[in-house]
Amino acid sequence: VRLEQVQYFDYLGVLIEGSGKQDKEIEKRIENTMKVYHSINKSFINKREISTKTKMNVYQAVYKPILTYGCETWILTRQNKSKIQATEMKYLRRVRGVTKMDRMRSEQIRKDLGVQSVLEFIEQRQLSWWGHLQRMNNSRQVKRIWEAKIQAKRRRGRPRETWDSAAEKALENRGKSWQEAKLIARDKKQWRKFVYK
Repeated sequence: VRLEQVQYFDYLGVLIEGSGKQDKEIEKRIENTMKVYHSINKSFINKREISTKTKMNVYQAVYKPILTYGCETWILTRQNKSKIQATEMKYLRRVRGVTKMDRMRSEQIRKDLGVQSVLEFIEQRQLSWWGHLQRMNNSRQVKRIWEAKIQAKRRRGRPRETWDSAAEKALENRGKSWQEAKLIARDKKQWRKFVYK
């Protein structure tokens, strides 16, 4: 069977790019999330008679899951992060009743609404998946693909960030090396405690 080579394709709701980047997938996530925002902004988010708690329940149950679907495997660029944060804060500012003109910091808005940042949530999901990969049997196809090293000439310039290098940075930010984290990841409960502390 001859398979056609394509630039990108949709698999289980996730857009896979031939280049290995995730820009189009993240753009699609943001676009779908903004569709939800515009469909409920006037009829729901803007309604004063609807409690903040109810609005935040919808944020947690609908808005955030659409934005972050499949985020476990993302490699985020600075630009991706900025766009994701802008989409996150669009909803949260509206619920808090402020605009950009009020110059209220995003951290303060999240604190007032009792919610963590979406980027922090994404990092937790990625580390959770990293731990799952560590515990996975070496014969599993997913594990074998993850550990495979592709032999190719590296282009000039700064090396592109990989999923592993992003995970390593996240581990270092939590005070653990790759090897130290591997030991913790063996115990599912301990790993969960480490990731979600």
